[in-house]
Amino acid sequence: MQAFPLHRSGVRLSRYLGLIASLLASLSGNGQIGINNTGAAPGTNAMLDLNQIGRAFLAPRMTDAQRTALATAEGLMVFQNNSTATAPKGYWYYDTDLLPAPGWVFVSSTAAWQLGGNTGTNPATDHVGTTDNVDLAFRTNGLERMRITNGALSTGGLVGVNAPATYTEQLEVNGGLLIGGTSATNTEGSIRLNATTGAHEGNIDNSANWYQLENAFILEKNRVYLSSPVPACAYQTGWPSTGGPIIDNGSFANVGLFSTIETPYSRGWEDGRHQYLYLASDLAALNICANTNITGAAFQATGSGGQAITNGQLSMKNTPLAALTTLDMGPGWVVCHTSASFVPVVGWNAHNFNVSNFQWNGASNLLVEYCFDLNSWTSNIGVNAETTNYTALFGIYCDACGHLFTPGSGTCYFASCPNTSPQNFPGVLCLGYSHSPGCALQANSSLVTCDGTFQWVGQTGSANRRPLLRLNAQINSIVPVLTQGDFIYSPTAVMVEKTAGWATSGVSPDQKFKGPGTLSAEIGVWGGNLLLSDHVFDAYYDGKAREEDGQRGAGYSRMPIAEMVNYVERERHLPTIPGRSDWEMQGPFSLDDLNTRLWVTVEEQALYIKELNERMNLLRQHLLRQRTQGTAAPIR
Repeated sequence: MQAFPLHRSGVRLSRYLGLIASLLASLSGNGQIGINNTGAAPGTNAMLDLNQIGRAFLAPRMTDAQRTALATAEGLMVFQNNSTATAPKGYWYYDTDLLPAPGWVFVSSTAAWQLGGNTGTNPATDHVGTTDNVDLAFRTNGLERMRITNGALSTGGLVGVNAPATYTEQLEVNGGLLIGGTSATNTEGSIRLNATTGAHEGNIDNSANWYQLENAFILEKNRVYLSSPVPACAYQTGWPSTGGPIIDNGSFANVGLFSTIETPYSRGWEDGRHQYLYLASDLAALNICANTNITGAAFQATGSGGQAITNGQLSMKNTPLAALTTLDMGPGWVVCHTSASFVPVVGWNAHNFNVSNFQWNGASNLLVEYCFDLNSWTSNIGVNAETTNYTALFGIYCDACGHLFTPGSGTCYFASCPNTSPQNFPGVLCLGYSHSPGCALQANSSLVTCDGTFQWVGQTGSANRRPLLRLNAQINSIVPVLTQGDFIYSPTAVMVEKTAGWATSGVSPDQKFKGPGTLSAEIGVWGGNLLLSDHVFDAYYDGKAREEDGQRGAGYSRMPIAEMVNYVERERHLPTIPGRSDWEMQGPFSLDDLNTRLWVTVEEQALYIKELNERMNLLRQHLLRQRTQGTAAPIR
């Protein structure tokens, strides 16, 4: 079909309009239009077939502003005849299926990157990406999976894989990262897989020394623990009137103890033995430092004067008991104080430890015993106390009692009673004949008086009360708090070295692998707050421990040799080494603690030997002087 120019002539115009109407009718009926100068029929699948040599299709021409102002429709095409920073000159078509939103699509005048790849590319000029100041995003299923931000790699150009909207590192991957294969160079910052060990390695110094990244340590996060900083332990001044922590639980009501069963100063009968139970929580609440010397204890009397309490004794013991329903006769008691005669006064009555100091272990409850043996009786002295929600005391008292009964008899006749007729005769009451002193009374002792006087009968009993107790003990000014933190643990052994190769050389027993669960170190190992120290010799020769041993040596004092001999005979263990009862009550001790105690013990024994040798030298010199002066027999 040829194209004819339209003239203003009405005839011709009407003809052409008729022709157009005919074409439209043909289009409506057949759906095909062909415009060419060959007479060829239009393509059967084409609605409009344009074909003429030397002629071309001229699309609608407009600016970008005019283009974007059009009422859009799918497939609409225009030629933009101007160029802007965001819309270049050229052909544009409208795509209603464009993601993430419908819009205009620029038909580039250059070759696109093909799905199957391109040939003849030049890496100096050809690239995938943007040429303006915007990010490059990669999507699958319509969702962004990776983005390269705009900017130089040192200041921008961040790469995020499945990362959040905002990220700050050069590469952020939200998910697992698989690294396989080895490295080509020993470049610092490289990560590789060691196929022999199956572990990843990292390079930190541009050398052939690669460090394994994986380990057997397992992280536990946000675990609750009680902070335990190095304690600042010290005694308070003003003991006993104003100084020293007082066990006086604010949740317990205060009362007075006056009965013979309850008060430690029960002079109403000749012999008494009283035990009181204090809880570990009471001592912990006062910040009393564990494993430090307690050097005194005091009861707060409400009266004074009168007969002296004779043959008094105060002892202490760490115990797991939660209630005191009978006398504790088991091992572990430490005799701390004895007195031949003592008269209570109003206020705090100090029983300063003159036999052995006592150490609370920080975990057990505390038992305190006070006992005595009088020759006559008078009135009780009461003490300030408090009620408790557990059985906190047990007492026993009598007059010159404690004998075993003759079988079948309800009195204290003794077949072996000395014959001092007419007062004593075998089979009758024995006047003043060996009774058990108060500190030897037991819960099953006979409480019948056996001194030839009236046969009084004593009593035993318990109560939910305890005296207020003041201790001359060190307290910690740094109060531990309940907090949370992370820790790591290892199911294998750990070897800690300072010198390269120390842990793997195994050239001496110290460097040998000790097996799973062990910890070996080239320099030293701390166990809790314990480290082997040499404070004994330093304290002896220099008068104080060195600074690095100050923690362990703080408050250290060596027991005099004469006192040590008595202590060993009585307690059956050295002062510096816990005994069997401590082991049974507290369980096994840490090896670090035992090692330190053994070190202290060996050095103390060396000092005892030194003192004995000096005394022998003095004795030898004394005898030599006597011999030379003719006042002593020759030494054989």
